[in-house]
Order: sequence, then structure tokens, then C-alpha cells
Amino acid sequence: MSDQKYRTLDEWFILVQECRRSGFTDAQWCLANDINLNTFHCAIKRLRKCSYAIPFKHSPDIHDLTISRQDVVRVDIVPDVDLPKEVIPVAEQHIDNSHMIEITFGDIHISLCNGADPTLVSKTLSFLRSCS
Repeated sequence: MSDQKYRTLDEWFILVQECRRSGFTDAQWCLANDINLNTFHCAIKRLRKCSYAIPFKHSPDIHDLTISRQDVVRVDIVPDVDLPKEVIPVAEQHIDNSHMIEITFGDIHISLCNGADPTLVSKTLSFLRSCS
């Protein structure tokens, strides 16, 4: 970077305004305009001491995908593991697994699911007891 050129405070003020209106960060703008970043910041300090109204730094829009940035994110990579065939149970096709309790009373088969009404279950069991 060659920033050997002497600039007046008014010239620096114009450059700072251009930088802050550009939408780039100070570092990006200085790099694009071949200005040393430390020289730029020193000029801003001198401008402030002389009561120039320095525009605020551009804070990059986090949703702007055109601004280059690097994020570091930890990613745990877990290898795919195939379970051995003997670990995976083979369900028999004639079994209905949608119920939790099966009651057999003579040739009557009753299957109760998880959502069965407790009052209905109680009355059904009472009826079966009375039939025995």
C-alpha cells in the first residue's frame, strides 16, 4: 500500500465520508482505495480533534450475503453405522402392534390400544367376570 501522498483535513474528511457511504467496512474500503488502514484511522482521530462530524462506521448487514466473511462453526461428523442384522428385530406379520393388551376369554379375543377409554375397559372386564 502506498499512501505517501499528503492530504489536508478537508481531503481526509471527504475520503472518510466516501468510505462510510460506500457500505464497506473501513478495512475493505481502504484496501480497495490503496490507503493504509492505520493512516486512515489516524486521520479520523485528527478530524475529531478538529471538531469534524465523522459519520458512524458502517455496520455490515448480517443478512447481506454479498459481504465476505468467515464463520467458524464446529461440526461433529458421525460416521454412518449399519446395525447388525441380529440387532434389528423381525416383526412377525400376523401380530398387530397397535394395541398394548390382548385378552382371550374362550373364543373371544379383545385387543386394547393405548387410547382405550378406561370406563369402557372397566365395564368390559366386569362383564367378562360376570360371564364366567
